[in-house]
Amino acid sequence: MYSINDRSIQDVLQSLGKVVVDTNELARWTWSIEATAKSMSNDKNAITFEYFSDGKIFKFFVKDAKSRDNLLKSIQIHLPLIPESVQGFFSVFRYNLKNVKFGAP
Repeated sequence: MYSINDRSIQDVLQSLGKVVVDTNELARWTWSIEATAKSMSNDKNAITFEYFSDGKIFKFFVKDAKSRDNLLKSIQIHLPLIPESVQGFFSVFRYNLKNVKFGAP
């Protein structure tokens, strides 16, 4: 589930799932990032950032620019703690997400 029809974001998420050796670890990191982002938001349904290791499936959704910004902040917070082998992928995802524009409400 992608809320943003941005091919670069989809490609990054799909390639991340293929490169990670420990998919359970990736699931834990995405859960931590999502939990932190949701803690910054009043609308807990505005952000989804999950990885299911058993099916190698990403679920990604941001409702609006504020939700996007909360997810970006959360990734920035967690990035130094994420294993170096996948930091680059999260950095690329963050860069692509930062450049997504939302229309006026």
